[in-house]
Amino acid sequence: EEYSREQINWKELTFTDNQACIDLIAAKPHGILRILDDQSCFPQATDNTFLQKCHYHHGNNPLYSKPKMPLPEFTVYHYAGRVTYQ
Repeated sequence: EEYSREQINWKELTFTDNQACIDLIAAKPHGILRILDDQSCFPQATDNTFLQKCHYHHGNNPLYSKPKMPLPEFTVYHYAGRVTYQ
């Protein structure tokens, strides 16, 4: 309404609820960041143990993707599109 009153050209953006992605990344007890924090407390933890736990807890989540080949990475689908983390 404010833009219209001030005659500012703009396009309305469709907002998508990102709660499912936020939960994937940060929810207790198995969000990706929670798993990372947990793994940081174990001296024997490795990148591989972190990835295994992420794959175990999120492998069936449509917003999470494991690599087809055994690579040290995972992909999250969110507002920025498909982003792969190593």
